Amino acid sequence: MNIDVQTIFWMDAFLYLVLHAAIWYGMARYRSGLVTLWSVSGIFSALGVWVLGCRGLLPTDAVVFWGVLFMALGNFGRQAALRSLDGPADRRWLWGMGSFYGVYLLATYGFYFSGGSEAGVILLFYGFYTLNCLEYVVSGRRIGVTHDPFGSRAVQLAGWLLVGSLGIKTLALLGGWGAVDLYDMSWDQAVVFGGQFVAVTMLSVGFMQIFVDQIHKGQIQAEQGLAREQERSALLLQHSEDLSVLLSEREEIIRQLTLSNKSAGMGALVASIAHELNQPLTTIVLKTELIESHLQRNRDPQAALAEAHKLADLIREDTRQAAAIIRTLRSMFATGKGEYARIDLAQKVQNVVNIARTHAKRCDIEIDLNLNEPLLLTGDATQLQQVVLNLLNNAIDALVEKSVQPSRISISGQVRPDWIDLRIADNGCGIDDAQKQDVFALFKTSKSKGMGVGLWLSQSIVASHGGHLSFESEPGQGTVFLLSLPTRDDVLAS
Repeated sequence: MNIDVQTIFWMDAFLYLVLHAAIWYGMARYRSGLVTLWSVSGIFSALGVWVLGCRGLLPTDAVVFWGVLFMALGNFGRQAALRSLDGPADRRWLWGMGSFYGVYLLATYGFYFSGGSEAGVILLFYGFYTLNCLEYVVSGRRIGVTHDPFGSRAVQLAGWLLVGSLGIKTLALLGGWGAVDLYDMSWDQAVVFGGQFVAVTMLSVGFMQIFVDQIHKGQIQAEQGLAREQERSALLLQHSEDLSVLLSEREEIIRQLTLSNKSAGMGALVASIAHELNQPLTTIVLKTELIESHLQRNRDPQAALAEAHKLADLIREDTRQAAAIIRTLRSMFATGKGEYARIDLAQKVQNVVNIARTHAKRCDIEIDLNLNEPLLLTGDATQLQQVVLNLLNNAIDALVEKSVQPSRISISGQVRPDWIDLRIADNGCGIDDAQKQDVFALFKTSKSKGMGVGLWLSQSIVASHGGHLSFESEPGQGTVFLLSLPTRDDVLAS
């Protein structure tokens, strides 16, 4: 009969080994540490059952020490794997359950190696695992909240089966009804082995079902996450396209506003421009009449021809002056599409000042221009001239309103590493403190005939060039606008 019980031990060990090795191999593609922990723990339990079945082949001390240790390690590992299905096992549980196993091992080894009987060791073994296997019931219920109900019920039933079969064996030992020797064949041994065969199989099946369900849920969540990301990417792409369209429309609006605002800003200069053009045109007419008069009255053809040459040269200069004014106006009112090019801002400012100077003189305002070096940068000439014209008109309006003498506008430029600064200062009425925060606001102006577009547009243009427009003003003392623009393309792009 002894060999039959030993054979059952080895069969039980073989069942542990085959089940857990099959799980490890079958789920190797998932490369899961949880599967590895479960499978290795099952193999430890297989070693423990095999050692317990080797009494007579191995020393009894070795059977007790290694058999009990391997069984404890295997069982604790599988319980930790179940606790780790939804993340790392709780530290308090690990310390608590680890202490429970530690106390059991110390009690078993202390009892046996101090001369205790083998029957006492067997009673400790079955009593401990009767209580310990309640953990499978608790884990099964805990898992059932978030995982497949079939797997969680299998774990719970396996736990109850282990608790029941081991509890019967424990009661049988306590009551003297069961086999005291490890290898005695009796009804309580049959209950234990039968419970082991069924419970171990149910635990393995339950774990696989729970793990596969977890993988399936993870895949569903990943697919849902991917679908959300794709939807989010599509929305971002659509928003990007919409933003690109809006930016293009914004640039076109700014370009059109630049031209419209420039036309409005030129209203105050129309009389001066007409006067500037009228002067060379009038002198051309007068000099043409003088040529005709000389040719008719002068009897000396050589003298008349020499005088005609002199007057023709003067006419040519007047024509060039008129043409220069027209070219400047055409440049300032060019209807380009906002192409950026390498320009000399100093020359563009000079052109604007040439247009505005006559109007300033009619208002008894002096314009001091101090641009002694080129101000080279990449930008839109038309838009930047609009900024300068807006600032000049504002300065002229401020000086006309204050009527100070002498009235002066100072324009100066400075080159520094990667940047240029253009400073436009006046000694006019300044800006009230209450209005400073609205200086660059759209549709807000202190002028009775203003639209509140000029400075907002100027700031938008400067910002689109990668620069910034700021000001300092003291009420009654004047205002200084500082225009800073990058000179390098890479600074502009950033």
